[in-house]
Amino acid sequence: MNLLPDEEHEAVTELARSIATGILSPAAREAEQEQAVPKDVWIKLFESGLTVPIPEEFGGGGVPDTITQLLAVENLAFGDAGITMAAVWSGAAGGLIARHGTPSQTDGLRILASSPDARGAVALHEGHGRGPAELETTIAIDGDTVKIVGRKVGVAFAATADPLVVVGRDAEDGRLRAVVLSSADAGVTVDELTRGIALGAAAAGSITFDVTTTTDALLGGVDADAEALTTSVQQLRLLNASAQVGTGQRAIEYAAEYATTRIAFGTPIAGFQGVSFPLAEGIMRLDAARLEINDVAERLDLGVGVSEVDVARAVSYASEVALEATRDSVQTLGGHGFITDHPVEIWYRSAAALAALDFDPTRSSFEPAL
Repeated sequence: MNLLPDEEHEAVTELARSIATGILSPAAREAEQEQAVPKDVWIKLFESGLTVPIPEEFGGGGVPDTITQLLAVENLAFGDAGITMAAVWSGAAGGLIARHGTPSQTDGLRILASSPDARGAVALHEGHGRGPAELETTIAIDGDTVKIVGRKVGVAFAATADPLVVVGRDAEDGRLRAVVLSSADAGVTVDELTRGIALGAAAAGSITFDVTTTTDALLGGVDADAEALTTSVQQLRLLNASAQVGTGQRAIEYAAEYATTRIAFGTPIAGFQGVSFPLAEGIMRLDAARLEINDVAERLDLGVGVSEVDVARAVSYASEVALEATRDSVQTLGGHGFITDHPVEIWYRSAAALAALDFDPTRSSFEPAL
């Protein structure tokens, strides 16, 4: 793995970080309160081209490699994970259709690529850190008819998404499949919208599927490449992990700055080992998580040596580290860490919400300090 970023990586990092600090961070509270991304913020994100990976042939700005996408997500989440993941999850639907869709399915991508009002979503997560091989949603094919049965959690724009790409397993042979629906289709039932925890900007919710449609809805058709789809799904899981790293990084940096100005017993609290050591350890673990994510991403792009367990470990480790980093940051601020005067509490909640979507502690390589 090449540890030196190339010019494209540096440019994406700089652009994403500037948007994060200048646009996303100031809008975080409003987005959470309104349960929606402010329109001007969404347009600026949309125009940046960082969150809608659609090829130029379909009217998009192109599809970067996986590590470039991860860098964009991490540095955008440095500003606010809720707004970032709202845009990323919406754009992911277009990315999957562009990569795997039939000609009739890709025809609709020009709307996603050109209209900032369009909202897509991928119904992937079922909780408990389930990987592609463990998904319980079934997609059964009977002649020209397709039946989708299952339940998904944390689906962005649950009540309005169009397209809504639902990922599940073939009821007969267990291969990974996906279908392209919309939230308005018959048999798509929004059970509840997720409120009060974090990531409210994504208007996410839980959806139950009991849908009957035709084989035209199958992403890539009846003979879709299940292995290629699996790779794409694993890449989506890594995007969540990168958002965790970006959120944890912001929290640690904020807490470290606070610790240099907060005076106790006549000295900055950063001078006390009980304050500085957890923050320093958090930085080291975030670096380790970032390297593990990038290693898995590079091997996914090359198509070599990546198992489902490798991805699960990277995602779970990032979740563990982000939870530790944001919690330590809250504790560094003491009582101030729990009030809205400081943003560390929203980063802590965001890390917890992301971990709840795709985290399996039995597969984490995290080792708590003794």
